[in-house]
Amino acid sequence: MNLYPLLMAPSFRHGAETPWGGHMLRDALMKDAPEDGTGESLEISALPGHESTVVNGPHAGTPLPRMIELWGEALTGAAGGEFPLLLKLLDPVLPLSVQVHPDDAFAQAHEGGRCGKTEAWIILNTEPGGRIIYGVDTHGEPLKKIVAEGRLKESLRWQSVRPGDVYYIPGGMLHALCEGVLAYEIQQTSDLTYRFWDWDRVDENGNSRELHLEKALGACKPELRLENIEGATVLCKGGSRTYYISDNHFELCRLNLSGKMPLESGRMLFLTPLSPCALRWGDEEMTLKAFDSVLVPAALEGVVLEGETKVLMSSLPDRERLREELGYRAENVAGLVE
Repeated sequence: MNLYPLLMAPSFRHGAETPWGGHMLRDALMKDAPEDGTGESLEISALPGHESTVVNGPHAGTPLPRMIELWGEALTGAAGGEFPLLLKLLDPVLPLSVQVHPDDAFAQAHEGGRCGKTEAWIILNTEPGGRIIYGVDTHGEPLKKIVAEGRLKESLRWQSVRPGDVYYIPGGMLHALCEGVLAYEIQQTSDLTYRFWDWDRVDENGNSRELHLEKALGACKPELRLENIEGATVLCKGGSRTYYISDNHFELCRLNLSGKMPLESGRMLFLTPLSPCALRWGDEEMTLKAFDSVLVPAALEGVVLEGETKVLMSSLPDRERLREELGYRAENVAGLVE
């Protein structure tokens, strides 16, 4: 089995699938987006109907689910079950629907045993005045009453954002990415979204998108009040690492690359550099462009990043190891301290 890092070509959501989508995935991030109204680039995805594809090496042209069949745990590590994570880039020129995703318990109870959807955003770029919706202020009132009386809009909790900001969105958190905010998103492999409100939008035929109020109210946890995550930074060979999130589903980290940085083996890694750098393994190497997405197999050893840039890294969590590494700073990483 000749393991090597997999450079992935994304699948796209566009047109009617993302009526809020823009053109920055193509024009700024140099993705091969099919049209101006492209909202999502599913960079590393085994989601049925939106599988990403290998573009380098002997397996060029192979969809990710087939690579999982071929390489098994050598690719995924001891993930078990379905491929657990999905990496996206998002570009809205209009706000997404005000929505909530179910946590695992709600999804298992109400969606036929499927997993829920916890996710996180790293803000890549924003127009002046960029904001997101990040929770709801009920002031002690039942959310159901607020929604029934048409007062949800005035109860939304708005958050101004800047490039580099990190937001954790556990299942149950009401949220919406808004216009002009380009984002990196790591999430559980799930498409479960319940819409509270879609800004009264209609398509060319006058039809609005479906809302899911009963399930949205059941899944929502209005008591969640979170803030931008500062994270915890540790020095390492070749620079430093800033950890932001390590919950039961994924770990999110920024590599601050300044030289040659060895990467651990044993877990598959999703790498997204913010400017060009080199990736080396054994006697081989490849040059990564800004916003390329690479899947490093769990069993591949001797992988090294080299350059002067920042690289976003997502993986399955190893919380015990990370708590030991960070010590008292573990409290600065979302999901790491119960």
